[in-house]
Amino acid sequence: MFTDADADPVGGGEPTPAELRDLQARADALARDVAAMRERLRQQPDLPRGVRGALPGALDESLGQAARRLGGAAEKLARVRAAQQPGSCTAWWGICPRCGPTLRTEDGRSWCQECGAGWGYDRSQGPCGEAATFLAMDAQGGTAIVCAAHGRHMQERLDGGLLLAIPTL
Repeated sequence: MFTDADADPVGGGEPTPAELRDLQARADALARDVAAMRERLRQQPDLPRGVRGALPGALDESLGQAARRLGGAAEKLARVRAAQQPGSCTAWWGICPRCGPTLRTEDGRSWCQECGAGWGYDRSQGPCGEAATFLAMDAQGGTAIVCAAHGRHMQERLDGGLLLAIPTL
């Protein structure tokens, strides 16, 4: 499973989306193997009923659910990493790029209540990641690089602060 070079199988530091996807694939494979083994046991009439039914269906269902959650974690981590690229909005709360703070989120999906734009993930949680267009500075000197939508929303709330357009090349 792990080579000698991987002395610490858990690894150090933050996991990567690829590591999470690999773990997801292994959990999926294990779920399939458990289901196949359950069927093989069931088909053995010479074994006692307690042995034939020793692997309940809930076991591979739980492994399948774990695999789906690992995949979701990989997707969220990849989205966070992509949003943290240089030149991206650093706001850590979601917003509709066109309309502002008008998002609604349900069942892991977000949409704008005004324009109807939709996203197949929860946009209200985590980094924005849109292209940065403003430098926002609050009255205490704290700064953030934000997109146009966050900038418009912050402009109304920057009491004593500044919103400066970032020159484009």
